[in-house]
Amino acid sequence: MNMVKAPEKFLDEYLSRKKVLGGKAGAKSSVMPVRKVSAEELARLKINIQTLWGVYGTPEIREILAKEQEIRFLEIESEKASLSLMYREKGIFMEYEVNLGYRKELAGAQMYKQADMNLNRYFTHATGTDDLLRSANEALYILADVFIDKEIPETDIWNAIANGDQVRFSFMSA
Repeated sequence: MNMVKAPEKFLDEYLSRKKVLGGKAGAKSSVMPVRKVSAEELARLKINIQTLWGVYGTPEIREILAKEQEIRFLEIESEKASLSLMYREKGIFMEYEVNLGYRKELAGAQMYKQADMNLNRYFTHATGTDDLLRSANEALYILADVFIDKEIPETDIWNAIANGDQVRFSFMSA
């Protein structure tokens, strides 16, 4: 059996070319050091993750997802981003919109980033909690803030779903 091996310094050359072609010098990495949280905050984060994943795995949610495309259950509003978490057939997803601010080069236009992200890795992998705390993604950072600061009772999730509503958190300054 032949093993394929990349040429020496291939990766270095490829990455240096990528920096020249598309990347800004000093562009922010998508991975940061793990955010410092207390033992109590980490426990709350893990409980919230376990609760949301546990609800997703129930036969009742699976039955609803067999008939509907998604079940929205959590909404978070802040000055920097709007997030909506939902259960879908393939897991827990987050739709988000992040305010990137104004851009001088675009005549002062306000810029936003919108995306749809599968969050399963943060709920199912042993390193999911650390990955969530390490992420530089603004929406994931806000999500982690909520999971650290607030315990989301399982009953709130069930009640919101039963009423066709979402659990809502808002972090807007006056």
